[in-house]
Amino acid sequence: MSIGIVVFLAGLFAVPLALLWWGQRVRKGTARQRRAFWGAMIGHCVAGILAVTFSMIPPESWTDSESTRGFFGLWALLLFPLMGGLAAALLPPSRR
Repeated sequence: MSIGIVVFLAGLFAVPLALLWWGQRVRKGTARQRRAFWGAMIGHCVAGILAVTFSMIPPESWTDSESTRGFFGLWALLLFPLMGGLAAALLPPSRR
């Protein structure tokens, strides 16, 4: 099993399970933890939409040098939630 398939399976199954587990505890967390949770959730949703969109590319148009389809189909499901959670956690708190 290649590293790409492991990352894809982790992004497809482990990330939603982790977000589900984390979402049960987010109400009692700090504002930074809530921002990180929602950043990861939005990142995973965006990655899912991009993965489905890039998976609809017909096989006739695939090339050997095409890397965007592999990135958005395999790696984005794991990396976007991590980047979204990290970016949201590092944002300054809002002044309401």
